[in-house]
Amino acid sequence: MDALDTFVDRAWSDHAEQPSAVAARLTEGLSLVENDDHVSRLAMLAHHVLGEHLRQWNEAVSFLTVLASRGVHGEGGAATLARCQASLRLCSDVMYEFTTMGESDQCRATVMAACNLAATDTARARTLLENAVVRASALPDVDPGVRSLAAFSNNIAGSLRELDPLSTEQRDVMIRAAQVARAQWERAGTWREVERAEYRLSVCWLAAGDAKRAMQHAKACDSIVQQNGSEPLELFFAAEALALPARALSDEQGHSKAIATAQAAFAALQPEDQAWCRATLEKLTS
Repeated sequence: MDALDTFVDRAWSDHAEQPSAVAARLTEGLSLVENDDHVSRLAMLAHHVLGEHLRQWNEAVSFLTVLASRGVHGEGGAATLARCQASLRLCSDVMYEFTTMGESDQCRATVMAACNLAATDTARARTLLENAVVRASALPDVDPGVRSLAAFSNNIAGSLRELDPLSTEQRDVMIRAAQVARAQWERAGTWREVERAEYRLSVCWLAAGDAKRAMQHAKACDSIVQQNGSEPLELFFAAEALALPARALSDEQGHSKAIATAQAAFAALQPEDQAWCRATLEKLTS
């Protein structure tokens, strides 16, 4: 691990609790950038922290301009910088229009902007999300834009689920984003990504107050896991997805069965996975 890796990893670890502090030290990373991959990693960090967390669109664009001026990036880094800058401009300027960027990168920049705005300007985020869906429909399944739409839609659904309370508009966008993620992972992902999208739909429907729909997606999640070898980690979260709506529906038998499955799956996990799954298990059994 080089110095830039250490810097970026620490920033990602700290940013959720200390976004302003991480933003203040971003310039320290500029001197650590030595290659194309470094440029892409620092650009995505800046885009997320200054964008989604702090809504400092102009400051983020300025930082990316300085990063680009170092001249150590290649084609991949240049494309990442362009997508990040376009995304930030979409966030700050509703009249922004793409110029020379290709359809795949336009799709990616658009859903990145939707993710930035999901919690604070949900109506605009919904418009951008739907725009990205339209753009992705013209792309082949193997295009990076499809995977990007799936991943960022999942992030939108996950971040909105953490809000309490949820407005009606936020609830609707949360569910829509989870549905988009599921559809796009069907195109571009593996069974594991599809299964996890079903998990996301289940917990989002539960957050939206519909335990019956949550149970439908939990069962779909569990079915996919069982059809693909019942890996302990995937089985653990499928069991969580089943347990939560069962409890909401007062299905004591179903709830007990799901808890027992989660406990057995947890026991089969590697110690490093048990460490971060333990809190989930404790919540399920409390």
